[in-house]
Amino acid sequence: MKKKIVLMTTLIISIFLITGCSTKTPLNSTDFVDLIEQNDYKTTNVINQFSDYTQIKNAFIAQDKEMRYQIEYYELDTEESAKSFFKGNKDIFQKLENIKSRTKVDLKNYEKYAQSTDSVYSSISRIDNTIVYANVKIEYKDEVIEIIKKLGY
Repeated sequence: MKKKIVLMTTLIISIFLITGCSTKTPLNSTDFVDLIEQNDYKTTNVINQFSDYTQIKNAFIAQDKEMRYQIEYYELDTEESAKSFFKGNKDIFQKLENIKSRTKVDLKNYEKYAQSTDSVYSSISRIDNTIVYANVKIEYKDEVIEIIKKLGY
């Protein structure tokens, strides 16, 4: 029964998103930092942590003002690199046990995968060659969903 509800919810959301829009506009790193800081998050440029990954061109961590959780932004060299990054992280999320709900969206230049367990909310979104990623305690799920919506991801 739960699988049917999750499947129906995913189907309804997918249909709504497909009929509502066909492409999304990605944020460049400057726009990401500006928008997230306007919403009381502190950003840190962490590109130095990825010096061995030449496909990652920009990387930022945004932390809420209480520093309880973070949202990550990545700009990759190509859309193909971003698709691979997206798939790898989605696969990691799907290995978690006791998944309670899932959301999957796949449009022209946009992909999103989100899921909840009893303790963790995980989300990864891709627009063109950019990624927004979050893996937070379930208690911050609503806040994370809201800011990701504001970012357009």
